Amino acid sequence: MNAGHSLSFNGNSIISGNWDRIYANYLRALMEAGDVFEGRNGETRAAFGCSVRVDLREGFPLTRLRKLPWKNICREFLFDIGFNTNVEALGPAKHFWDFLADENGELGASAYCRQWRQWPASALGSEFPNETLVTDQSVDQLQNVITKLIESPNSRHGTIITHNPTAVNPACPPCHIGMQFMPAKDGWLDLMVPARSNDMVVGFPLDIARYAIMLKVVAALTGKTARFVYMPSANSHIYENCYHLVAQMLKLSWKEECQVRLSDEWLQGKPLKSLTVDDFILSDYDPHPAIKVNVN
Repeated sequence: MNAGHSLSFNGNSIISGNWDRIYANYLRALMEAGDVFEGRNGETRAAFGCSVRVDLREGFPLTRLRKLPWKNICREFLFDIGFNTNVEALGPAKHFWDFLADENGELGASAYCRQWRQWPASALGSEFPNETLVTDQSVDQLQNVITKLIESPNSRHGTIITHNPTAVNPACPPCHIGMQFMPAKDGWLDLMVPARSNDMVVGFPLDIARYAIMLKVVAALTGKTARFVYMPSANSHIYENCYHLVAQMLKLSWKEECQVRLSDEWLQGKPLKSLTVDDFILSDYDPHPAIKVNVN
């Protein structure tokens, strides 16, 4: 990193308030103070150890600096909490994932739902003394967390692991290594999502919205209210082919916050498997025009 510069995204000025301001500050700091180096896809500007925290009480973190495909974000979320690892299950959102699938469309360990809903069973006899491993069935981590938070509302055990070291050479190891749901006083629920890698132009704007949806859903299922989404990142980066897009977005005005709520119909019953795209209701979304981006 350049001498005399630092990147910090937890100061009071950008913890809460307008999401576009938070996001624009993140982009600007990376462009001005990020290290320049060559990665697998060419030059990037990157920094280690950045983080951002968004307050869902202020609004929903869906940037208005460019129009995002809201329905596809919802489709990706539903894919992430489902049980089908075939890219066809993403429907119109599959173009983001096609390049990671095999000839039959299977994503395998690259699919988040493989780890979240179907963590691989342990091999019989692999346990160490004084431990018990599941040996004959996969583990539904997401349902386990929901059950834990219902039965123990103040539990700090609401952890889901995404990075699976037993998956050898997946097409792309998950960019987010896990989730930690943390209850707070007065019925709030927070979510931390550590990231090993954050593409700040293509992936991050979609991902932060999906995890905000996740927090809203888990909070509703456990009788809590969604509050903070916190994402610390080992490597936040901007690819060279996106530098001009960042410059374009940083010239734009910040627009008013948008809101997302879950449908009344789903909230009445709240079965996780019954969620559809139409249950995520977006309002007050008035973005600047869409900008074409390519997956790096």
